[in-house]
Amino acid sequence: MVDKEVPLIEAKKAPRKDVVLDPKGFFVIEINPAEKKICVEYYSNVYKEKKIVSGNLQMVLNGDDATGLCDTIAKRITGLRPEHLLYLGRELQRAECALEKNKKYVQGGC
Repeated sequence: MVDKEVPLIEAKKAPRKDVVLDPKGFFVIEINPAEKKICVEYYSNVYKEKKIVSGNLQMVLNGDDATGLCDTIAKRITGLRPEHLLYLGRELQRAECALEKNKKYVQGGC
């Protein structure tokens, strides 16, 4: 039973123009069907005139499933934007599903 009225909020995806890039860096996700692994590369940002132009590879993570990779990323790479972590969770789940179903995986954008 609810003691008070609470707002009902309709969820919607943020427009691409409102996405804020993570100052901590970015991730590249690929699958390796032969080894049944998901590979995640973590890059720190390289800036030129206050714009991200590239990245420096900092870490490579391999895992069997999205859960293990999410837990490892959260533990090892602190300070990521919450929106970035949520995006990573969605993408890693998509990669895991593609791996399980023997489908092609292409990382989606923000």
